[in-house]
Amino acid sequence: MGDFQKHLELVKEKLKATITAYHNSRHEYSNKNFPAEINKAMRKVWFAYGDLGYDGINGKRAKAVIDNLKIIIEFFEKRFEVKIYKENT
Repeated sequence: MGDFQKHLELVKEKLKATITAYHNSRHEYSNKNFPAEINKAMRKVWFAYGDLGYDGINGKRAKAVIDNLKIIIEFFEKRFEVKIYKENT
């Protein structure tokens, strides 16, 4: 994996850029910087936020969000060669 500190700094830089882009134009940034599958998953999560964040009663929508979050997490785990989440079995 190389120098962990170097990778950590890269992650921080990407995170800062992502947060900035989220506030400016998250969809435009996502289109330019991520593969189509990840972009699609992130859009589903973003669009579900209103339902889940405000009333939280849509179980089908919640499952779709979790499924898409798994896709996103797996992508970043592979990209950064680090385990982010371990599902309870």
